[in-house]
Amino acid sequence: MKKLFTILFLVFCVANVRAQSLSLTDITNLATLNTSDANNFLTQGKPFKETFEQKVKDNTLKHYISTASKAETIVIGDGFKSDAGTFLHVVNYTTTQRKYLLNLIAQAQSAGLAKNFEGTDRFNSIYVFDNYLYTVRIFLKNGSTSGTIEVKQRDFVNYD
Repeated sequence: MKKLFTILFLVFCVANVRAQSLSLTDITNLATLNTSDANNFLTQGKPFKETFEQKVKDNTLKHYISTASKAETIVIGDGFKSDAGTFLHVVNYTTTQRKYLLNLIAQAQSAGLAKNFEGTDRFNSIYVFDNYLYTVRIFLKNGSTSGTIEVKQRDFVNYD
């Protein structure tokens, strides 16, 4: 009986453990994909489902929520046109798990992204990392476990 209780307890604990669905590499890669490819990546390759679409200016934003853990949401489809006419994507990832955000900060540092800013304002602790392809801004809400990561594709000039 004691073994059965122990096994049931372990199964219950494992069932409640949730893992982070996206790595920083996944999020930055989403910034390079068109909306159709990003949708396929999230719904077929990762545990996300589309919840709704939203039209903002000329962009159609698609909102996704993790099916594995309701703690993660992602928004794709945002962006802007560069001076060269290229559409530069912006991806927003939001989670209610502080450990996920701290893990993504560690991934940014180990990936070699340069930390350009670390500071706080009234509402957030703010971290800004970048390289020649992306600017990654991480906002950890003060007094809360939630936060947001914004990955913005950067415009770069090719000299031939």
